Amino acid sequence: MSSSQALIVPFDPSAPSQAVAGVQPLQLWSLTPSGDKAPKAGATATFYNTPAGKTTTISSVGDGFAAKSSEVKRELVRKSVGAAVKELKAFEGVKEVVVDASLDPHAAAVAAHLALYKFTLKTNVPSPFDPRNAEPAKDKIAFAPVEASAEWDRGVVYAQSQNLARTLAEYPANMITPTAFTERVRKEFEGIANVEIVVRDEAWAAEKGMNVFLSVTHGTSEPAKFLEIIYKGAADKNAAPLAFVGKGITFDSGGISLKPGAGMKLMRGDMGGAAAVVSAALAIAKLQLPIGLVVTTPLTENMPGPSATKPGDMCVSSTP
Repeated sequence: MSSSQALIVPFDPSAPSQAVAGVQPLQLWSLTPSGDKAPKAGATATFYNTPAGKTTTISSVGDGFAAKSSEVKRELVRKSVGAAVKELKAFEGVKEVVVDASLDPHAAAVAAHLALYKFTLKTNVPSPFDPRNAEPAKDKIAFAPVEASAEWDRGVVYAQSQNLARTLAEYPANMITPTAFTERVRKEFEGIANVEIVVRDEAWAAEKGMNVFLSVTHGTSEPAKFLEIIYKGAADKNAAPLAFVGKGITFDSGGISLKPGAGMKLMRGDMGGAAAVVSAALAIAKLQLPIGLVVTTPLTENMPGPSATKPGDMCVSSTP
C-alpha cells in the first residue's frame, strides 16, 4: 500500500550511485527486471515503504547524462521528473511528494507541476475548475524539493503560469466570455506590485476607430472587451516597454462563413493567444523581472447573426 508521502529521485544510470534522502537509486534499479541496457530517460520504478513510511519513485535521466549539453540535460530532467509524477499521481493516497531537484531545480519544478495538471471540469458540482469557485483549484499533490532553492521557486511560477494558460484555453466558451476572461485576469493579478489592469469597452473601441475589431462583434450578444495589462518593472521608467499581443476570440464559429460542425467545439481555443500572453505576463510580474511590459488582448466572440459582418463588407474609418 502506498504512503501519503512520496519521494522522487531522478538518477543517471552511468554515474556513481549517491544516496538521496536515504535512497540508493542504482541499487533499487538493480532489483527490477531491467536487463543489461541502461534505462532510457523517463523509465521509472516505484518502491513501497522505501525508506520506511514512504513511497519512492526513481526515474532515469538516460545514459550518458553528464556529457549532454545544458539544454538537453534540462529537457531530460523534465522528462524524468514528469514521468515519475505521472506514475505517482495514479495512487490516490499520495498527497505530499519531495523531489530530488539537485540535477536542475528549475526543470524539476516545472516538470512536476506540469505533469500533475489535469483539466477536469465536470457538470456535477463541486468541480475544482469551476470558475465560480471562490478559491482556485488546489493541487492534488503538494511538491517540495529536497533542498530549497530560488531556482525551484522560479520554476514553480513558470509552471503555474503555463497551467493558467492551459486552463483558460480549455474552458467552454460559455464560461470564458470576454467579460469572464477579464474578471479572471483581474483576480489572478490581485496583490502583485507594479501592475495595472485596464479593461476597455466597445464604446472606447469605437472612439479609437477600431472598426475592424468591432465588425467581428456584430453577430454576438456578448459584450466585447479590450484588455490591457501594464507592468512597470523597469528601472528606467522612460525605456520603451516590451509589447505582447494576443488574439482573444473566445469562440470562433466563423460568423456567417460558418465553420464545419465537426470539431467546432475546439474553436473555444481561439483565444489561446490571449491566454498565452496573459499567463506570460503573470509570470513576469510574479517574478518582478526588471522590464516594462504592455499586454493587449482584443476579446470577442465571432458568431453568426442578423447583424453579423458579411463576406465582402468593407470597414472604413470613423471619420472621412
